[in-house]
Order: sequence, then C-alpha cells, then structure tokens
Amino acid sequence: MKQNENNKKISPIKTESLNFKCEQFFGKNWKFVASFIALALLVLAYELSEISSRMQSLEEIVFENNSKVVLTTSDGRAIKVTKEPLKAEYLKQFATSIFVNSFIVSRSQLTNNFEKTNFKDYSEALNNLPNLKNILIYFIDSKEDKEHNTAVNAIAVGDLRAYVQWLISAVAQDKLPEYIAIKDYSLEKYEYEGNKFNLELNIKVMAQSYILSQDTYISQQGIFKIISQGSFDLSKSSDINPYGMRIERIKINPIIKSNNKENF
Repeated sequence: MKQNENNKKISPIKTESLNFKCEQFFGKNWKFVASFIALALLVLAYELSEISSRMQSLEEIVFENNSKVVLTTSDGRAIKVTKEPLKAEYLKQFATSIFVNSFIVSRSQLTNNFEKTNFKDYSEALNNLPNLKNILIYFIDSKEDKEHNTAVNAIAVGDLRAYVQWLISAVAQDKLPEYIAIKDYSLEKYEYEGNKFNLELNIKVMAQSYILSQDTYISQQGIFKIISQGSFDLSKSSDINPYGMRIERIKINPIIKSNNKENF
C-alpha cells in the first residue's frame, strides 16, 4: 500500500517536442535567421549574375570565332575577316576586276619609264610588273604545296610566261604602245559551275604610241581580249586573293602599235 501511494505522489516528466523547440528558437533568433537568409540570397544572386555574364562572354567569343576567319597577310600579320555567304556574283565581279586590272601592260610600265629596255629573262621582266608577279604568286599554282595537295600547274605558268615573253619581244621590235589607258570593258562570256569558271573579256583601251619615223605620238583605240579558265578554292585564300581564285588556262590577245591613228 505504501508503494502505491509513493507512486501516486511522483508526477510524470514532461518532454518538449521538436516543433516546440524550433518555434522557441526562431522566436528568439528571428532577426539572425532573416539576416542569414537575406545574405544567402544576395550571394546566390551575385553568383547567378557572374554565371550569366560569363555565359554571355562565352557566347560572344563563339560568335566571333564562327562569324570570322583568320587570314595571314603578305607581311605576316594575322587579320580577321567577317564571313559572308559566298555568292556567284561576288566571284564574277572579283574575277573580272583581277583580269581587267592586272594584264594590260604598256611599254612605260615594263621598262620602268623607259629606263630599262633589255631583259635577260622572264623573271627579270616580272620584277617591273608587280601586278603580273602577284598573278604568278597568288593566282596560279606555280609551286608545289604538299600541305594542300597542290601540284604545279605547268599550263597556267606556261601561258603567263608566254605573255611576258611576248611583251619583252614587243619592246625589242617596237610593237608595244608607250602608254595604255582603260576606257571600258565588256564581259562577253562568263560560265560558272561547281567551283569552275570560263571567262571571255573584251577591254576597250586608248593608247599613246610613239612613231619613230614621224617623231610624234599618236592616239589609238583597240580591244584587249582575255580568255581564261579557272576555279575558286577558299582553302587557298589570302589577303590579296580572298576567294582563292586559281587561273588554270589563259589566252591573251594584246594590242600592237600601229602607224594608223585610228584603231589597232
């Protein structure tokens, strides 16, 4: 009986629940908790901003690399050129411009204003003709290139050599006009298929020719005709030749000095 009475006098121990403890903790420390959450949100926002900035920078770099191509200039500088869709019209205009502006040669040009009248060989003459020299270096496969699996185009080199040899002979025989100016040109034929082109070009010129027997200059008009075959290969592009144009055959009908004052 006494044991039962003692048991009745012992009161049960009350245990605090986890929820109650959490409520008490947050109730007493809510300022600290709010400050921590705010700080965490600020850090998260900053990190997201950094990630967004880096992604934008990466996107700009990828766009820059994909939209431009790096070319090496003749003096060794690297330049970036914006890529554009390759259109047949661009190729046509480029090819026409190269032929119109590179192949017409007067006596004053070849002889460096009449200072040099004799040439030992083809290479020496080319040194006075930078436009034709550029054609040989940049527009004709004149050297073997194992990296691009390119062999020497003996036909194109031979065609250009034959024209330069004719110029040398024309100076010796007094057949080359002293001065030649371009008046106009007409593209008689232009065919483009795949990466190949066929071109026929007539260039109207005005020449000043010195007639030794008359000891005077006379004005003459004539047609300088060019017929050529070639191709375009962007893997062979350069700053001078951005479309990688290659001349594979070329035939030139030049103008010859005449005693007639009107036409050649």
